[in-house]
Amino acid sequence: MYSEIKFFKNYFTKISDNFFILDNDDSYSVNFGKQWRDHRDIQIDSINKFSLSYDYLNKMLFSNIEILKNKEILEIGSGAGRFTEHLCQYADKCVSVDLSSSVFYNISKNKKNVVIIKSDFTKLISNKKFDIVFCRGVLQHTPDPIQSILKLHEFVKEDGYVFFDIYKLPKIGYLHPKYILWRPLIKTFVKYENFEKFLRKRIKILLKIKRIIRKIFFNSKFISDCFLPIWDYKNYYNLSDYNLEKWAILDTLDGIYAKYDYPQRNNKIINILQNNSIEIINNDKNIIIFQTKLKKN
Repeated sequence: MYSEIKFFKNYFTKISDNFFILDNDDSYSVNFGKQWRDHRDIQIDSINKFSLSYDYLNKMLFSNIEILKNKEILEIGSGAGRFTEHLCQYADKCVSVDLSSSVFYNISKNKKNVVIIKSDFTKLISNKKFDIVFCRGVLQHTPDPIQSILKLHEFVKEDGYVFFDIYKLPKIGYLHPKYILWRPLIKTFVKYENFEKFLRKRIKILLKIKRIIRKIFFNSKFISDCFLPIWDYKNYYNLSDYNLEKWAILDTLDGIYAKYDYPQRNNKIINILQNNSIEIINNDKNIIIFQTKLKKN
């Protein structure tokens, strides 16, 4: 059954009253689907009885979460719904889009005010605009992050806001060991499934070794990353050892096996926005978060 959604001009395959598919193929996001299938609950506040996702959402909104109240919101890159579950509590309508099969595991997929769409968001053709467009942790993993940033602004009302982030390019750029050593080496010689099994079995000892290395080298994250490409949030998030291990597995898989990984510099994003008639309302340059709106003609 094909169906229309008022916000877009595309025709979708209707799965249910609030679930639609434009892209059956996961394309470049296939590994993200695997991650959220197997690790769905790790970042979900309501399951873990913490507020890490809520707090980060509020940070993304520049401590103004009330701006979501009674709004029509487009969420780009929902994953397992760590932010969807909070967005839909405030929104009048939350349309949540993801290319990967993670949409099938979204924690809020059955909420009455949530619409789930499986699609490459760059293929969506805008019809009715949104009050707010929200995009977290997505843009650096698209084939062309700059065009993806500009695409976000096609969906927002003239008086609406876009909130987005993009991962920060390391100081030494793509000479960072993640890009010149670990990603190409592991992706070339180790299948995703085998590496995941290895991480599940060895994550305790890997984290222990990484923390020893970091301590030896005066708490240098850079040097410890050179030796061991394992993501570690100890002393960054207030998590139990069990949850630290689960987050380490999830984000190590994310960091190594994403097909595209194009972090950016803050100044470059500012120039792109300014050259495309996009007004910057707020900007956190340390983690590259932006609140923007369209400039009025």
